[in-house]
Amino acid sequence: MRVIAGELGGLSLTTVSGRSTRPTGAKVKEAMFNILNPYLTSKTIGVDLFAGSGALGIEAISHGIAQMYLVDKSRAAIKAIKANVSKTHLDDRFKILPISAQQAIQQFIQKQLKFDLLILDPPYVQHVNPDIVATFVENKLLNAQAIILLETDYDLQDRHRSDCSVIAAKQYGQTFVEIWQYKGK
Repeated sequence: MRVIAGELGGLSLTTVSGRSTRPTGAKVKEAMFNILNPYLTSKTIGVDLFAGSGALGIEAISHGIAQMYLVDKSRAAIKAIKANVSKTHLDDRFKILPISAQQAIQQFIQKQLKFDLLILDPPYVQHVNPDIVATFVENKLLNAQAIILLETDYDLQDRHRSDCSVIAAKQYGQTFVEIWQYKGK
C-alpha cells in the first residue's frame, strides 16, 4: 500500500495484520482524492474516526491539509498508524488517538473542536456512518462547508441528509463511496 499523490506520493505504508481492518484499494483511494482535492486546503483540519493503518488520513496530509486526527481503538492499528506517521516525517501534523470513535467524539465535544474533513470508513458490519454524521452535526463538530467522506458496503441514497449536499456517489464493486458537503452554519 502506498500514498497515491501529493507531497508524500509513492511513500510505502505498513498495513494492519489480520482480518479486522480492510484497506481502501488504490483505485478507490485515487478516485476519492481526485474528487476531494479541490476542497482540501492548507487550513483544513480533518479526522478519520476508524483510521486503520492511517492511509486515508496520511493521503489527506499528502494533499496539503493542515492537521489530521487519526482515531482507532485497535492496538494493531495504532501500531501501524504510528509506524506510518513516522515515515512521513510530518509527525506534528497528526494527532493519534488510541481510543474508540465514541470516546474521541466525547473528547472533541469537550474541547469544542470543529473539523473541515470527516472521514468515515468503519468496519462494514457496523453501518454507523449516517449516525456519526448526525452526532457531528448535532454537537457542532463540523465547520460550514465541511467535507464528509463515507465508505460503506451499502447504498446511502436513502440516508442522505437535508443539511448536506452530495458531491459524488460512486460504487466500486461492493464498495460504495459518497462525498457530502455540510451546508451548516
